[in-house]
Amino acid sequence: MKKIVHVVEAFGGGVFTYLADLTSGLVGKYDVYILYGKRKQTPENFQNYFDKRVKLIRINNFTRGMNLCKDFAAYCEVNRYINSLKPDIIHLHSSKAGGIGRLIKYNGKQKVFYTPHGYSFLDSGNGEMKLKAKIYFQLERILGKKNATTIACSYGEYIESEKVTKNAIFINNSVNSKELLNYETKNSNTQKVIFTIGRISDQKNPKLFNSIAKRLPNTKFVWVGDGPQRNLLTAKNIEVTGWLKRSSVLRLIQPYEYFILTSKWEGLPISLLEAMFFSKICFVTNIIGNKNVITDASDGYIFNNEIDFLSKFKNFEKKVGPKANEIIRKKFSKEKMIGKYVNAYEKLNQ
Repeated sequence: MKKIVHVVEAFGGGVFTYLADLTSGLVGKYDVYILYGKRKQTPENFQNYFDKRVKLIRINNFTRGMNLCKDFAAYCEVNRYINSLKPDIIHLHSSKAGGIGRLIKYNGKQKVFYTPHGYSFLDSGNGEMKLKAKIYFQLERILGKKNATTIACSYGEYIESEKVTKNAIFINNSVNSKELLNYETKNSNTQKVIFTIGRISDQKNPKLFNSIAKRLPNTKFVWVGDGPQRNLLTAKNIEVTGWLKRSSVLRLIQPYEYFILTSKWEGLPISLLEAMFFSKICFVTNIIGNKNVITDASDGYIFNNEIDFLSKFKNFEKKVGPKANEIIRKKFSKEKMIGKYVNAYEKLNQ
């Protein structure tokens, strides 16, 4: 049986859910390892989310953001495990693991893959954030010359990947419908609540979320998650839950009618796919990832700014919810995703 090692620093949120789903479909075909970093949003009982055949190994020096000393130490850790495990396939996830992992010297027989899960250089901010985005872009261009295949998680991310590498494909993220069906409710006791899920950080744009909430003072807003920019959520009609167990999140959101994603950039957000599966009426920013799954006014709504959101929220049609569910069931199944990954791992030459 071939051995595959996944390397991930961003072990939380959508990437965590994606890996749990992906590896559950790989364990019958591969000997699967995950070299991971611990984050605040990593579930306390994270081992329970994975098949028992998946071997989980912590990289103690993985840290969020740039830290040359820690990053070098993490490189040494990952390199040591790669040399001892001798995997046939290495799959790197998100920018930190993608950067460190592509600097390692592999033997000519090992296949290396990298999934960005939302390129950091897509941040359209000003000042320091814009400078960081330019630095990330140049780093991706340099690392894109390494002998690795980029597997984008949406068509939009694939188009961006072509700017930094000549070796890329795309496989859409997916949902685990069997798991989600355990939480799906079909009652009419819906609550007119607008919710989102994720880390409260610049990427998710809590400033815009807060501004929209202020414009709708009689509507309840819920942010499921936590993060460093929690202080920006000042509107009195916003509830912040903090980090919750996945099962608690899926139960909590069942009666909520509306889902919003105010992100500045994404890969293909799992939270959006799951909200669509639950037939929520979804409102998302006009960015890569969001617009690769939502067709405006058909299965959800795409907005460009606060005023655009308010207009579409005022005039939405409930039929988009069931349509969203239909799209997800047909095009974004876990089984299809796993099949495409196995095909990529086995058939792509590097």
